[in-house]
This record gives sequence, C-alpha cells and structure tokens, in this order.
Amino acid sequence: MLTIFFVREEGRLDDKKIIARYRLVNTVKSYEDFTFHSHEKYEIYYFHGGTCKYLISDHIYDLQKDDIIIMNGLTLHRAYPEPGIPYERSLIEFSSEWLRPILYNLNVPELLNPFNQLSNTLFRGVDSEILMEIKELIRRIVLIDVNNFYEDENSVESRLREGEISNLVVQLLFKIYEISQQQLVKIAPIESEKNTHVKRMISWMEKNFCNPTSLNCIADSLNLSKYYMSRIFKDVTGLTIMQYLMTCRLNRAKYLLEIHPEKSILEVALQSGFEDASHFSRFFRKQMKITPSDYRNRRAPRTQKTIKK
Repeated sequence: MLTIFFVREEGRLDDKKIIARYRLVNTVKSYEDFTFHSHEKYEIYYFHGGTCKYLISDHIYDLQKDDIIIMNGLTLHRAYPEPGIPYERSLIEFSSEWLRPILYNLNVPELLNPFNQLSNTLFRGVDSEILMEIKELIRRIVLIDVNNFYEDENSVESRLREGEISNLVVQLLFKIYEISQQQLVKIAPIESEKNTHVKRMISWMEKNFCNPTSLNCIADSLNLSKYYMSRIFKDVTGLTIMQYLMTCRLNRAKYLLEIHPEKSILEVALQSGFEDASHFSRFFRKQMKITPSDYRNRRAPRTQKTIKK
C-alpha cells in the first residue's frame, strides 16, 4: 500500500494540496468500519475489487471492478464494503485552489469541468487502455517521495517535486476529461423500495437538520413506521438515523467555523442544529479531537484571526 500526504511544513489543515492512495486494501469486520465524511477537495475514486456499495449523499451505487467515481468532496460520502471480503481501491483528492492557477497557465481550465458539471458521477465501461493509463498515473503520483517537501518549500528539490506531481495530476485530469466526454454508461443509483425510502430520509434530514427534530418527527413527515425506518436506514448506510443527522450538523458547523470566523461559538452551534454551545463543544471535541475554537483558528484565513469566543 502506497500513500502520500502532500502537506506544508507548518501543518495547517487547509494547506493540504493532494492526498493519494494506490491499491489500498482493507478487510473490514463490520459495516461501521467506514463512516460518512466530507472534505474540501475534488476526488477521483477507482474501485479495483471486492464487494462494496458506495453512498454519496442520497445516492447508493453497487460497485463493479474498474468503476470510477468523480466527486465533490463536500458532499457526504462513504464506502460500504462487505465485512470479511478484501476491499481494494485507489484515490486522488486534490485542492482545486492549488490546481486551478496551473490549469489557467496551461490554458486548459476546462479540465475541472467534469467535477463541476458531473460531480458525484460514476463511470462504468471505460476503455481498458485508458484504465491502465489512469492506474499508472495514480501509481506514479503515489511513488513520489513528498515526506520532506517543505523543509524548504522554495528549494529547487521541493519545487521540482511539486512540479512533477502537478504535471502527473494534469495528465490524470486529461484522462478524466476524455472519459467524461465519451458516451459511457452513467450508472443510476440502486432504486429498490428500501433504498428509495432511505433516499427520502436523507433528503429530508439534509433539508431539516438545522431544526430541532426527532425520530417521531421524521417518521410522521415521511409517513413511515419509526421502527421500520430505523432498521432500513441502518441496513443501507451502516449508521443510525441520529448518527447521520449529527454528521450533517457537524459538517455544517465546520463550514461556518471556516467561512464565517466572525460568528460566535453559540451562533455556530444554533445555526447548525445544536441545542446550545456546551452540547456543541462537547460533541465537536469528541468527534474532531479538537475544540471548535482551535479548529477555526487552524482553518480560518490568516487575515481573519479576530475570533469571538
């Protein structure tokens, strides 16, 4: 398993430019080994093998070997691999802010169009030669040693290595752009009755998570049995309904902390659906291993360091 984390020396969380993994393999023990998550980067996901569903917001995909997904990482997503079966995938997560100026200088800003126009799309049936090229590009990106890039980020060695990585990523985006223009099969989400109900639940929660709610409220709104609703949601997503709801609230809070550093912790808490600042701070610290204020100080732009407590 090869992995790189391309990170600035000072360690600020928002300075990550690219994360890459090639043929990463896990054999999970339970459906809960993977959870819903989000991030700020665009993502290219390559499924090599195993038995796995992939959930992106309220879409549920049954993966097949050599499927490729492109997505906007801000959308909640998670893998749902079958326990006991090796799950193998590769992925590239990259910052559009880092890559966009490079693409403009090359006069090819359109290479990001698939992520903006076809975001959260699964491609199946890609030509075998293109698949080989995509896998080789990911492998080459991962092989570059970036552990010590930023001991001196302006050194010749660091600049050359960053240039080499950006060159390979651009080549990879050319391939993604090529397959996005072809008449490939765009796989529709699975639409069983159970999945349809779960899709309705997720849609409802994403619209209402900022408001006080309960299982009874969701069940009444969707005209479903509370017990049936809870069981099928857990079966499909691996999470309880309230775990998913709290994940939505957590991601909203992270967004507010980063984009609106002028807001107080209480304002962030209430606008994210939490009862009060104390409950929010305890939950945030338990999930993120950091306080909301420290998270904001790390993520907020340097020019916006005047923070309300």
